[in-house]
Amino acid sequence: MLTCREVAAVAVPGAARVSGARADAVVAVNAAEHARRAAAGLGAVPDVSVLQALMCLPLHAEIPVADLGDVVRRLLGKAPAGCIDWLDGGSRVRRLYTPAATVPLVVVRGATWRPALRRAAAFEPFATRVVLLTRPPRRVADIAWEADVDGAGLWITHPGGRAGEIEEIVAPAPWVERYVKPAGWRFAEYAYAAWLAHTAETDRATDVVTEDVTEDVTGEMAGRTSNSPR
Repeated sequence: MLTCREVAAVAVPGAARVSGARADAVVAVNAAEHARRAAAGLGAVPDVSVLQALMCLPLHAEIPVADLGDVVRRLLGKAPAGCIDWLDGGSRVRRLYTPAATVPLVVVRGATWRPALRRAAAFEPFATRVVLLTRPPRRVADIAWEADVDGAGLWITHPGGRAGEIEEIVAPAPWVERYVKPAGWRFAEYAYAAWLAHTAETDRATDVVTEDVTEDVTGEMAGRTSNSPR
């Protein structure tokens, strides 16, 4: 069982990104897609219009280009190399792209509860969320019920004699994907881009370490959320 401190430690800085908000996130990388992209020279694909066009193509299916609308054909023409294959002289197209990462947990760090909770709300459509307060609040009970109602987890860092220890007050509610939308793919691509930059900076092994750790984190989150009072 990973501790809250260990989970927070593997969160990639700034990996959770939506309009108007940034936060840290645990990033689980699809090793096969990452390797495919590396071989093709393809990094993150954050262009939401391109992602919307790619979403019109079933993965690996060969689709007649004539069956696609003019807008989709134009947007597919903007897709970076490695996203699709043009076949039979461009008369058919096949999607190779699939999201290279998922986000098991967004970690919103803050010193005070209300601003941190507002930031966490921005990520509700995309992932399980936890607010990590960097200093203990005066009255924990007054905010614990808000966290439970909102579905955001509440973790608190303890200074002094328990320096560095993170206590879980409320377990996060599990995130359920109801719709697959281009915005969700873009969220995953931003996380993948942050992970690529982070691993390059720290010179870590790209897929082995991440897969091992995030598999533990994903299992840990499943265990925590199943015991949530919600």
